[in-house]
Order: sequence, then structure tokens, then C-alpha cells
Amino acid sequence: MKTKVTILLLTCCLLALAAWLVHESNPAQADEIPKKYRETVNKGLEYLVKNQCEDGHWEGDGGKHPVAMTGLAGLALLMETQNLSWDESNKLQYIKKHTANVRKAADWLMDKSQARRDGLIFSGHPSETARYMQGHGLATLFLAGACRYEEDRELQTRRNDVLTRAVKYIVNAQSTQGGWYHTSKVEGHDFDVISATVIQIQALQAAENAGIPVPNDTLHDAQEYLKTAMRKYEEGAKLGQKHRNRPADTAAALACRFSITDLFFDEKNELCKKWFKYCQTEIPVGRAIQFGRDELTHYYYAQAVYSSGGDAWSGYRTAMFDHLQSSQHKDGSWPSGDGTSDGPVHATAVWCTILQLDGNGHPSTQRRVNNK
Repeated sequence: MKTKVTILLLTCCLLALAAWLVHESNPAQADEIPKKYRETVNKGLEYLVKNQCEDGHWEGDGGKHPVAMTGLAGLALLMETQNLSWDESNKLQYIKKHTANVRKAADWLMDKSQARRDGLIFSGHPSETARYMQGHGLATLFLAGACRYEEDRELQTRRNDVLTRAVKYIVNAQSTQGGWYHTSKVEGHDFDVISATVIQIQALQAAENAGIPVPNDTLHDAQEYLKTAMRKYEEGAKLGQKHRNRPADTAAALACRFSITDLFFDEKNELCKKWFKYCQTEIPVGRAIQFGRDELTHYYYAQAVYSSGGDAWSGYRTAMFDHLQSSQHKDGSWPSGDGTSDGPVHATAVWCTILQLDGNGHPSTQRRVNNK
């Protein structure tokens, strides 16, 4: 009897391991970006390169949100530089077309690390004064990705130092409820919103993948906060309440649930299935999207669908990518709406990020690699 039980348990473990390996995000085995969309991506990235400021940063319309824009645009370029291929000697190599641009962006962000504010990455621009956590989180996410593939040892050490302080700042800024707000708890703002929280979660995941220690309790409390916040949305819906931010927040929460460590289990999680069903019902796709409004929603929704894989991703990709391809301007940018958004740099960075998800270059979902 014991032998049968042992064999049964071993079989279950092997099946679970096999399923996990199927879904493991292994950079060396990542799918390539479909050939049909590569020129679209290249045009978008070239637009970002042409609009990078001389000192390495990007900015939105009117010079707004330079830290956030630099993190976001830098991420789009970084994902392209992290495409993997095998050379003639069967050795894994990294394609680094825009390395110089990525380094300039990273250097600019590192210079904005404020020692007097415990490592907060902050430019001092008025547009960031009341919303600096978004910029700090996106900058941390980008630097974590850039740090993993930096070959210059001295520069890598400097980035690690900045990144370590940035992570510490995020940890200390977490609210007592487990989320994050536009500003830090340390500065007397013990509040939280989903939009700021998901940015910090992905930043911490990326830093952890890059080898920077992140307290387990921090990410655990953040995940619990997301579940509680989403439950409040559901309770409000039962009372007939409608929240404009619910689709974007649900997509963002769903993207954060697909971390490397619990991907296999989350696919079977009823909570995630419920969130997916809601997103599929409420989030417009393809020709139904509105430029200047839906970028942030799809930035996270696309990540969640990609992580789920299968027919869901292939269907989403066809509808969205074909529409993005036909909507791209001649200069490589995308429409940014009626002036209410942050401009074409923001829109182009978001859509380029989504178009490159098949390359498996997003720092928050890549497994840790050994830096040589």
C-alpha cells in the first residue's frame, strides 16, 4: 500500500513539474516576435531613439513626467536589446542594437537618485511632485532590466547600488494596508491605490530577478492588498456602483498575479479566472480601442494575456497587432488622443512594449540570469 501511495505522489509531482516547465519563461526558448510585426516595432523604436533628449531622458508633452517616461521608453528599447539568438558556434548571444541609448537613459536615471531622500529617483519636475512613486517604480523596473545585461563590471556595480537603494525606498514606502500610493508613507501619506501598487510590484519582481534582495513579506502583503482592493470593486458592483478605473485596475492586478513563482498555480486559480472573464468583457480590443485612453489598460492586460498563453494570446495578438500596424504614423509613432494623454512618446513606448512581449524581454517576468 505504501509503495502505491509513494508512486502516486511521485507521479503527481512529476506532472506538476512538467506543467511548470511548459510555462516557465526561459529566455533561451522564448518565441520570437512574429516577422509580420518586426518592421512596425523597428519603426516605433527608431521614433523613440530620435526623440530621446541629449542627456538621455525622455519626457511627455510639455516636459512632463521625465522619470516615468524615461523608465517606460527605456524599457521598450531594453526589450529589443534583450532578444536572444544563437550564433554560428551555437553560443547564446544578445542583440544590442540600442545599447548606447539604453545606457544614456540608465545613467540619467541613476543621476536622479536622491541621497537626501533615501534613494528616491526624482527629477524635481513639478509634474512629478505629487506622483513621484509612479516614476520611481518605472525607473526601478527599467534599471533592473538594464543591470542584468550590463557587461561593464564597474557600471554594473554602480547600478546595483542605485537599484538596492531604490528597492529599499519602495519597501519603506509601502502602506500599512500593503499597497502603495502616488507618494510615500515615509513622507506621511499612508494611502494606496492599485495603479501605483502594480508599478511597485513589478519593479520589485524585476529587481529580485536581477539578484537584488526583496523582503518576501513586502510582495506577499502587496498581493493580499490587491485581492482586498479587487473584492471592494466586486462588492460595489453588486450595489450597482460603477468605477471608471475598474477595467484598468483589474488588468493590472491580473498581470501582477502572474509572477514567476506561482504562474502554474495561478492558471488554475478561480480568482484569476474571474478577473480574466471580467477583462475580456469590459476591455475593448483591436479596432474598438481608443488611442489616448486605453494605453495603460492594455499595457497590463497584454502582459496578463501573454502569460496565460495559448489561444487567448494568439487571438489578442492578431486583433491588436494588426490594428496597431495599420494605425502607426509614418514617423513610427502612434496617435495619442485628443491631448488628454502624455503624448506620442508615452503611446509609442507602451505599444512597442506590447508588440515585443513575444521576445520575453520584460524584466518583471524574466527568470534571473547569471551576469558574466
